[in-house]
Amino acid sequence: MKCCRQGNSDCFSELYMRYHKAVFNSILRLIQDFAQAEDLLQEVFILLYQEIMKDIQIEHFGGFSKRVAINKTIRFLQQNKYMLFFEDGYENLAEEQAEDEDLFEFRVEEVKKAISCLPDGYRTVVNLYVMEGLSHEEIAELLGVSQVTVRTQYHRAKKKIVSSVTKGDSAR
Repeated sequence: MKCCRQGNSDCFSELYMRYHKAVFNSILRLIQDFAQAEDLLQEVFILLYQEIMKDIQIEHFGGFSKRVAINKTIRFLQQNKYMLFFEDGYENLAEEQAEDEDLFEFRVEEVKKAISCLPDGYRTVVNLYVMEGLSHEEIAELLGVSQVTVRTQYHRAKKKIVSSVTKGDSAR
């Protein structure tokens, strides 16, 4: 990054080439509109370039770039009224967890398809938790909702995924 700050455009191009796919995938999992995800990718790398030029310490560029992408995508969703629907309240989560823990091992493509069909709020929580590795606390802070809401959304999403995938199995 030091060479980027010295004006070497090849250094930034190398960072882009190394990280753009992972950043794009993080965006696409949340937005599901390929063209919009491409636009956001470019905006994210402009933001990353600006952050590099501020001479701040960035220890892990990969993680930092994905975090910037997630934040930018969530702001986009909020500003464009895609806002995620979150149900408040919680049911007996322990009961829900016990029911679907054993059933949650399915083929990857079926699970991906089921995730893509989830309502926006559920899909966002699942992607942030499972794919991006954020904690329930981090997701709650990022989305401006309670941790209980995040946990509830996650467990309900799992239930919907299991239901969708098991329906697919019974159709075979």
